[in-house]
Amino acid sequence: MFYPEALAVDRHTATVGSRRDLRNRLVAGALVAVAGVFVVYLLAVRTRWGQDFENAALAGAREHRSGSWYGDADRWLNRLTAESFGVSLVVIGAVGLLRRRLLLALCGVLTAGGAVVAARFLKATLPSRPALGAEAAGAAQAARAAHVTAANLVRANAATPAGVVKAASMAAHAAVTARAAAASHVAAASHTALTPYQAPNTLPSGHTAAAMGLFFAALIVVSRRWYVPVTVLALPGAAFAGVATVAADWHRVSDTVAADLLALAVGLLGLAVAAQIGLVRPGPAVSRSSPGQRLLYAVLLIVATAALAVGAAYFVRYHGATSELARNNAAYWAAQAFALGAALAAAGAMLAVCRNLESVGRRPPRGLTIQAP
Repeated sequence: MFYPEALAVDRHTATVGSRRDLRNRLVAGALVAVAGVFVVYLLAVRTRWGQDFENAALAGAREHRSGSWYGDADRWLNRLTAESFGVSLVVIGAVGLLRRRLLLALCGVLTAGGAVVAARFLKATLPSRPALGAEAAGAAQAARAAHVTAANLVRANAATPAGVVKAASMAAHAAVTARAAAASHVAAASHTALTPYQAPNTLPSGHTAAAMGLFFAALIVVSRRWYVPVTVLALPGAAFAGVATVAADWHRVSDTVAADLLALAVGLLGLAVAAQIGLVRPGPAVSRSSPGQRLLYAVLLIVATAALAVGAAYFVRYHGATSELARNNAAYWAAQAFALGAALAAAGAMLAVCRNLESVGRRPPRGLTIQAP
């Protein structure tokens, strides 16, 4: 007679059932983060007010091109290359090998790479960005003006048979002109146009996903006592990557926020895999966290809340501004504050999960089966 699988114990006193429960909770958290990605997409990309706000932030970024902040952000993003990403993966893998946790190092490397792959997949899969709000109004106005001009030319040249032929040619040319005029209005706000009323999807940001994915991968590989130095060294650069994409006119703020959530989802899935194969287990109670860790969590919470509050204040100013210049400037700073707050909130969520886990020395053997006497 054998005990049920859920009662089998291994050398780490973790039952198969407890590992499954931990995995399920991590997967549920990842699904919530993925749902957040689509909520951001629907609110910012598929609504008129969302597009108006993000287009105003982009216009504000272009107005700051001559400033040093714009240049610093652009230079930082240019340092986030495939080569630097590869070097970071090697460092993460080396840390896992030094800890003699080969499978955990593999989970960390796959987490960082998975964030980038997931970002590219979503960017290629999500529908093209429709022109709504000011974009659609400008495009429609340009198209109407071109059609009115065409109609006037047709009436002016339709008195004779030769004029009819000439009028038909003018009408065809005017239709092409109308489509081009509409496309130019969309392209002015979104850089590249697909059709007169669509632009390529840019959500999520690959740079932000890569930077946050590397930070989450590092948290998976290192031990609990290294969370504070790793966060102090790595999180500022990862969070600034998201802010820089908005400050340097590389991405809209929704692209950055969605990338943070996507990287968080991939990080939680990486932990779920590690939990399933027994590489991590529930750790000591939160009350046993060191003073440095508690201080770090408090600082993250305060800074993230402050950034979101500043973003909300600039967002209110954006809605109350009477001039286009003031609206664009307020939207520009609001978008950066939202990007910073989202990055710190995602990092805080990952740290809150990791602080309750600890890695084991090696992958435990299969659960021992206890045979009745």
